[in-house]
Amino acid sequence: MIKSLNRPNFKRKIHIKGNCLFLVGPIGTFFSRLSNYLEVNGISTYKISFPLYEFGFRKSKRIYYSKSIYEFKELLIKTLIEKNIKHIFMYGNLLIPHRYALEVVEDFKKKGIEIYTHIFELGYIRPDFVTLEDKNINYKSSFILNKDFYFNQEPYTLLPIPKRYSRFRVRKIWKAITFINHSFTNYKIVESEHKLQPKPIFIWFQLKGFLLKYYFGLSEYKLKKRCFNKQFFFIVIIQVSSDSQLTKGSRFKSNEEFIYKVINDFARAKLDNVNLIFKHHPRDRGYINYNYFVKKISDKFCIGNKVFYIHDFSLTKIFTNPKCKGTVLINSTVGYQSLYHSIPLKALGISAYNINGLTHHGSLISFFKKPNFVDKLLFRKFYKYIIENSQINSNFDGFFPFQNVFICAKK
Repeated sequence: MIKSLNRPNFKRKIHIKGNCLFLVGPIGTFFSRLSNYLEVNGISTYKISFPLYEFGFRKSKRIYYSKSIYEFKELLIKTLIEKNIKHIFMYGNLLIPHRYALEVVEDFKKKGIEIYTHIFELGYIRPDFVTLEDKNINYKSSFILNKDFYFNQEPYTLLPIPKRYSRFRVRKIWKAITFINHSFTNYKIVESEHKLQPKPIFIWFQLKGFLLKYYFGLSEYKLKKRCFNKQFFFIVIIQVSSDSQLTKGSRFKSNEEFIYKVINDFARAKLDNVNLIFKHHPRDRGYINYNYFVKKISDKFCIGNKVFYIHDFSLTKIFTNPKCKGTVLINSTVGYQSLYHSIPLKALGISAYNINGLTHHGSLISFFKKPNFVDKLLFRKFYKYIIENSQINSNFDGFFPFQNVFICAKK
């Protein structure tokens, strides 16, 4: 594997050309910190303050809204005009007010009025990056392009190593406070289940997940040794159960449907001395468990002795294990890690990396029988373009290089 000590570089600077409006941000104080940075540099900022409270914004900067979210578009249009807004910041594209904002901006553009949208998301490359795109993200990302586009880019000669930041950060306290506040606030901002609009029971799920991490670390110790030390294996990555990447960015409507498909095709491939290992998503640890479902379906297809289900385990250790034959997923960010380690990949959903040369484009059964190799040159070109145009080496509740990303125009 190619390595170096050079750091990844986000080259696509964001030129702030006027007043900014903040919609719903990541849980915590990130948006208020960004707002303060812009204000210090001469940019006027405003915050739409929904009942799902976000801390850190001054009262003078808040525009309060508590009516039905389905009537929000009227206030949004009025605010954009009255406050002469040039930039809108949001976290993700799934929330109802964010969908409205993207629609309104397109309508304004048809009238010759340019308003720029900036969408933050967790890093496509985990865990040391934050994603920033302009128009859309994930399964609607502007980086979903064809092979020829990426093949015409410049490659990395040496793959960069991101700076790692401490996992213990004081600002995480505000994440907990905001999460609890949102859990007891009954206000709809999304049509499907989402952790930005949690229910009171989610507080227990979060605590339960924290405790289960240590429980599974002990109870699955021997199972993991058996999984990764004895036979060749394919690793299957399970999405968060409520993730729009799953429900909207693929043909599957649930993880159960995905699991059934993978086990069925693995059984039909009729492989000798090869196991299938399902890995649970860590953010879903306290919310749901597919262990019994996996066992039921694998027993149905008479391959119960070849199929395993685990929780937390280092992905680096999995992908550097010489017995790893390939990765199966929908459109998880784990795909980037699999490709980074040149592990063959089969993606069953919409994602930027799901292009011929990086992923297997035959059937899932053919992948199990003979997975296509990763084109390393194509990957270095793809990886460089993605990092330099969408990935910021930082985190939401710790260090973020505001001055290196946002260029503020002088008034």
